[in-house]
Amino acid sequence: MKKIIYIFFLSLIATSCGSLDDLLELKVENSLTESIPVSVLQTGSSAVAFDLSTTVNLNAGDLAQYKDKITAIKINTLSYKFIDFTGNAAGAIPTGTLKFDDVIIGEMTDFNISTAAGAGTSFEITDAVKLSIIASNFVNNSEISVKLIGTVLSEAGGMDFKVEVFMNMTVTIN
Repeated sequence: MKKIIYIFFLSLIATSCGSLDDLLELKVENSLTESIPVSVLQTGSSAVAFDLSTTVNLNAGDLAQYKDKITAIKINTLSYKFIDFTGNAAGAIPTGTLKFDDVIIGEMTDFNISTAAGAGTSFEITDAVKLSIIASNFVNNSEISVKLIGTVLSEAGGMDFKVEVFMNMTVTIN
C-alpha cells in the first residue's frame, strides 16, 4: 500500500509540473538605447526628403547569451528624443514619421528640432497595442529596424542632431 501511495504521489508531481523547463523560466530586465545620427545640409526654400534607419538587435549586448531562449518580451517603456543639436535653430521637420519596422511610434508636423533638443523633450510611447506588436517582432526576428522618414527644411544653414530611442523591457527566457 505504501508503494502505491508513493507511486501516486510521484506521478502527481510529474504531471503537475509538466517539464523541468517550465520550472526554469527566467525574467531579465534590459534596457536598449539606439541613436540615429542625422546630418542635414542647407536646403534652400524647399523641404528635402530624408529616409534614415538603424537596426536594434537583441543578439548584441546583454541578451546575446540568451538569443535562442527568448520566449517573450514585455516592453515596459519606449521613448525617443532629439539630442546633440547643432546648426540652424530655425530648421524644422515639416512632415516626419518614426517607425519600428512598420509600426508608427511618432509623427511630426512643423516640428522644430532645436527647440525639442534644447528642452530635452522625451516622447513616450504608451499605446499597448503598438508596444505588443514591437515586442512580438523582437521575439520573432531578434531585430527591428528603426526608421525616421519625412521632409526637412533648413534654409539658413545645415543641422546635425541625433534621434535617441530608449526601450526598457522584461525578457522571458526558457
